Amino acid sequence: MDPIFTEEQLNRMSSKDMRSLLKIMMQHQQKQEETLQKQEETLQKQETRIQLLEEQKKELEFLNAMLSDRLTLAQKKRFGASSEKYAEGYTQMNLFNEAEQEADPNAAEPDLEEVHPSPYRRKKRRGKKEEDLSSFETTEVIEYKLTGTDGYCPDCNTKYKVVTKETVKRLKFIPARFEVVEEVTFVYSCPKCGAMKRPEKTAPLLKGSVATPSLVAGIMNAKYVNGMPLARQEREFARYDLDLSTKTMANWIIQCADRYLQPLYDLMKEELLRSKYLHGDETRIQVIDEPDQKGSTQNWMWVYLTDESSGSPQMVLFQYERTRAGYHPKEFLGNLFEGYFTCDGYQAYHSLPDGITVTGCMAHARRRFDEALTVLKKDFTKEQLKETTAYQAMARIGILYKIEEMIRDKSPEERYEERQKQAKPLLEAFFEWLHTLEDSVDRSSLIGEAVLYTLNQEVYLKRYLEDGHLSIDNLAAERSLKNFATGRRNWLFAKSIHGAQASATVYSITETAMLNGLKPYHYLTYVLEKMKDLGPFPEKEAILELLPWSTSLPADCHSNLKK
Repeated sequence: MDPIFTEEQLNRMSSKDMRSLLKIMMQHQQKQEETLQKQEETLQKQETRIQLLEEQKKELEFLNAMLSDRLTLAQKKRFGASSEKYAEGYTQMNLFNEAEQEADPNAAEPDLEEVHPSPYRRKKRRGKKEEDLSSFETTEVIEYKLTGTDGYCPDCNTKYKVVTKETVKRLKFIPARFEVVEEVTFVYSCPKCGAMKRPEKTAPLLKGSVATPSLVAGIMNAKYVNGMPLARQEREFARYDLDLSTKTMANWIIQCADRYLQPLYDLMKEELLRSKYLHGDETRIQVIDEPDQKGSTQNWMWVYLTDESSGSPQMVLFQYERTRAGYHPKEFLGNLFEGYFTCDGYQAYHSLPDGITVTGCMAHARRRFDEALTVLKKDFTKEQLKETTAYQAMARIGILYKIEEMIRDKSPEERYEERQKQAKPLLEAFFEWLHTLEDSVDRSSLIGEAVLYTLNQEVYLKRYLEDGHLSIDNLAAERSLKNFATGRRNWLFAKSIHGAQASATVYSITETAMLNGLKPYHYLTYVLEKMKDLGPFPEKEAILELLPWSTSLPADCHSNLKK
């Protein structure tokens, strides 16, 4: 680069000119440095922005993958088979796709003995036909006889003789039928003194109402056992020329639940709290007339039940509450219950009083691993899936369930011994293995959530080993909520607080009745009739005779079908 000034020009400059020139050059250099600094700052901002965009891109890719997993899981839950494999070859039946799974076009049509009365009997029993059909009334007999000239042999003209009879029975269905009971009261008068007298009448179910125990029981059975909303029942009744409004039926249910079924509920609760082994769960319900809340606010139905291995009467109690707060189970159980309480991982159950020992639900842990495995199926082969953490966890849990399946029919003492020998070493190894994964799994992923959830529940999940009366999971409570959840999909919400409370009472009675092998309709009819006759202040001993596990119940209340 050529110099700006020659040597001669520099020699001719004065000191003042030199200082001015130097000043100008320094100013110019400073401007250049400032420009360069601004360019560097701009470049740095651009690099920072590029880095941020790259990080945002990675985050969006992660969120997209996570949402894709959640979508796959949601689609599986909604449209796929809802089975969970405990171990190889063991699959839980999908309850809502049972017809398609069980259908067999080549299956033989069952005869009358096979369809009545128990679904557990598959083979025909010889010599028991009349006994098996004793609960069905034969209303019509059709006889096929030879008459006239057909009764004579065409070869020798001799009259045929009956040598045997072939009897085939067909099963008819008689749809709903309504009958009117007319009560006529004769009023008497003394011809001499004019004194009046009338015979004592049977108390009505509801004063001034046409309702009878059988009618109200039928409405309750349709709604709470078969999930048929009152509005649909109203339309069905109208087809038989009966005008019963939804409002009328709702009033009958609430009044009968309060007056006749609540005393049974209270005694059932007393018995439940005496048990040493309980289950608990909760599910949503919307009550649109709750004060001080929006119409979309979710309320809650809590459920408590005895463990099937506890030795206590089998029962289920529903309790309606406005919220899911932890004080609700505390209030329900109070200070009367002391023992084991099996539940899911909801934190509210872990703040119960010291006298209550909480045990966990292995099914909830298994379910989380199953969800993680589900989202992997779209990208992995069967052989690759077997190498995943989710599959290995499912296999380990499956073995624990296999052990429970094998010892199901043993006594509590025997179950305890077998669990100590077989299940305890496997369960300890399972959690040791999970601890090795704790720091390596992605906590935001489904498998990470499954591992951390299971580890957080470790203390509670191990407790079923302590007592042979305990269950490995809380599926009994989930099964008890099945009818309620099915009904909720049909009737969607409860209109009022009284309606929700009445529903809790009726569900408690009907579900407990089915657990004890009763026919809900016949049992409700019997209870309403007896409670009506007992009057407004029945004795406790009389009500005890009406409880679902009472040995005093009539034979027609019992069913061969257990829930």
